[in-house]
Amino acid sequence: MPKKYQGNLLIANPSNPKDFLNQAVLLLVTHTDSIGIALQINAVHEEINLTSIGTGMGIPYIGKEPVWYGGNISVNKIHVVHSLDWRSVTTIALNKEIGITNDIGVLSAISQGQGPMYFKACAGYWLWEEGKLDEMLDPRCSDPKEPYRWEIIPANMENVFEIPPEELWMESIKDAAKLKVSEWL
Repeated sequence: MPKKYQGNLLIANPSNPKDFLNQAVLLLVTHTDSIGIALQINAVHEEINLTSIGTGMGIPYIGKEPVWYGGNISVNKIHVVHSLDWRSVTTIALNKEIGITNDIGVLSAISQGQGPMYFKACAGYWLWEEGKLDEMLDPRCSDPKEPYRWEIIPANMENVFEIPPEELWMESIKDAAKLKVSEWL
């Protein structure tokens, strides 16, 4: 049975095709035998920001935080990845430090200065069904129709919230390489 990686980062392998997932860093929020769901956390959404989303929901918010392009599925749905210093009844802990909340309460709390200290609002998500993600994570998979490979590293406060987005892929690839070497030793 393959290991499940909820709460870890998926990093696009440097040999992947040069397309929309080139140099992507994704936070894996669901990983089961049949489904994988992840949010891209290193691509700023060019068309919307948190202020415009708040205004559209009737939540007054003045801030400079971007909205991140989480993926190509349900691009109108906002998922807030955040530190676990704030929780609601719908918050799901992804690991010991990071959670995700999908309800309007987190945006309301953020607008009032009572939300989590660290957060990223993501529009949309990436989805893999029927065990496709497990195939891409299996180093033995040699399906020529599947050119994507992913590296895995644990998600933490630094790599999710503190590393600038333009540096996150390279720093994550370095961390993945160090992790692979430590497994060999």
